[in-house]
Amino acid sequence: MKILAVSDMESRFIWEHFDPEVFSGIDLIISCGDLKSSYLSYLVTMIPAPLFYVFGNHDQEYIRKPPFGCESIDGRVLVHKGLRVGGLGGCMGSDPTNDFQYTEAQMEKRVKRFQSELRRAKQIDIFVSHAPMQGIGDGDDEFHRGFACFSDIYRLNRPALHLFGHRHLSGNPVNKSAVYKSGDVTVINCTGYRIIDLDEYGIQPREGGPDRPLGFRRPNPKRYYEDDINGRGRSI
Repeated sequence: MKILAVSDMESRFIWEHFDPEVFSGIDLIISCGDLKSSYLSYLVTMIPAPLFYVFGNHDQEYIRKPPFGCESIDGRVLVHKGLRVGGLGGCMGSDPTNDFQYTEAQMEKRVKRFQSELRRAKQIDIFVSHAPMQGIGDGDDEFHRGFACFSDIYRLNRPALHLFGHRHLSGNPVNKSAVYKSGDVTVINCTGYRIIDLDEYGIQPREGGPDRPLGFRRPNPKRYYEDDINGRGRSI
């Protein structure tokens, strides 16, 4: 099973010189955020595979204009061909005008909600985020620092892969420095695009059962708000 993971930077190769042979056999597309809505819709038009996405900190347009033909996994888990994929979007920050910036405490609350809604299926195969885990591929400045609370996802949900973006790296899709290990979790910075063969990571999708959402009901982009720990309306 092969995944095309994309994040942050639209590829000129894909936009202007799309080669069907390069992307043949792709079973699932995953976006880690900060890409134009039109770019994601283009991908599902050119590649016969579903696309799951989380919100990046520059994806406010998704609330008004969600990517056509794509599914949000922000705050929920979807199953495709037995593969369980869950995600949490957004990055570190405290800008009150940005719905997809969170303090550590606010993201920790989102992680707890994520856990409480996954009583039926604690284990996931792939965790998707926009921001990295703290100390694994993150930056030194506050804006690019990762979230420490993602360690709870690693510990409780035991994903084999964690895909993220936000920190731009050169050389993708072949940059080996974009791949990290944290215990049993392989962590990959998906800036630009990467083609990931799940067989290389020993991931065997579960057999049986329909493709379906687990835990969260289908999200409505017009209702992505809750009261956060400060009592302020936030996107979730």
